[in-house]
Amino acid sequence: MKIGIIGCGNMGQALLKGIIDQGYLARRNILCCEKDRQRLSSLRSSFKVPCTRSISTVAQQAEVIILAVKPQDAHTVLADLKTSLKGKLLISICAGLSTGKLEQYLGRVAVVRVMPNMPGLINQAISAICLGKYAKQRHQRLTRSIFSCIGDVLIVKEQKMDAVTAISGSGPAYFFYLTEKLIAAAQKLGLPLADARQLVIKTCLGSALLLNQSKQSPRALRNKVASKGGTTQAAFSVFRKKGWDKILFSAVQAAAKRSRQLRPN
Repeated sequence: MKIGIIGCGNMGQALLKGIIDQGYLARRNILCCEKDRQRLSSLRSSFKVPCTRSISTVAQQAEVIILAVKPQDAHTVLADLKTSLKGKLLISICAGLSTGKLEQYLGRVAVVRVMPNMPGLINQAISAICLGKYAKQRHQRLTRSIFSCIGDVLIVKEQKMDAVTAISGSGPAYFFYLTEKLIAAAQKLGLPLADARQLVIKTCLGSALLLNQSKQSPRALRNKVASKGGTTQAAFSVFRKKGWDKILFSAVQAAAKRSRQLRPN
């Protein structure tokens, strides 16, 4: 089997690195396609894999093609792929681009849509998968095996993908924003930057690991920290007063709405 990756930005490179690091395929069986000449040169030197600027070359040589370009660039790429996909699997990680829209343009092609996220850069992604109309269970198994190279995989229904995009696709940015603001708050309270950064990052990391390993709900764990009349409760009284729950939900709702708007016409 040969895998072609079209578009080698952050997620394309994360997937490439995961496939190589996990020994999923030999380097000679991975073909990368990137229009940016400088990035293409960097890919060759860093990953030692075959590279090309030709989309048609990928279509001809690869049995599995991973579409990892920006949604607004997808139409141009698909035009070059359209006549060369018979019997092949197209995996799309383009945000907002539905399997139905891909099938409408490409015809009876096996399509799987995937939404990975940024922690794939360190093989800690959570990737959501949904099948198109013509994709079979073997395509689902194959896609799962590929994306397991960069983390965990979840099977979802297509209509849930906008929510997935808003939660796990955009979620790392929400987390980084929270840590950024906690570090800034720590500095305002008089802590040096180095100490503030260490305190915040280790607190977030440790809390995430604890939550992952615990059988208790987030609420139960939160209540263990927020003792009655204590410091944590004082902080949460401000969250409630400012409407933190509504703000967070409105933000996630906006992200899901934008995911729908990204769909090409």
